[in-house]
Amino acid sequence: MKKFSFSLQKILDLRNFELDQAQMELGKVNAQIANVNNQLKTVAIHKFNATRDADAANDFSLHVQTQDFFIYLDQKKDALLGELAQLEMIAEQKREVVREAMKKVKVLEKLKEKKYEAWKQEFQKQEELEVDDVVTSQNYKKILDKEPQISS
Repeated sequence: MKKFSFSLQKILDLRNFELDQAQMELGKVNAQIANVNNQLKTVAIHKFNATRDADAANDFSLHVQTQDFFIYLDQKKDALLGELAQLEMIAEQKREVVREAMKKVKVLEKLKEKKYEAWKQEFQKQEELEVDDVVTSQNYKKILDKEPQISS
């Protein structure tokens, strides 16, 4: 019996490729989100350090500069939060693309499994028939060998 082959294997390979591409795109967006989050942490650290330094200083001009720096940090934080919100929306879209690609792959993989099971059952059936034929022919030969020969 011939080896198992899935007629839609090329399509399954294409779907797997599309899934890999979608996952890479999602990974890129997630990396950008992580970068923005790191920048937000950096802003928070700068604000904390500036507050600590200003509290320790007695110079009024340093307090004024610190307030200006806080305004700058707040603006930067707002810009980063806006960027983060946009990236989150893009990430959700990419997640949906990945989910759809996964569904397409899963459908084809289930179909492949069903086809394989059907092929496997047919293969086993053919093997059983071949074994039965061999056993039957051996038994028939034994019967023929045991029958007395009639000579004329």
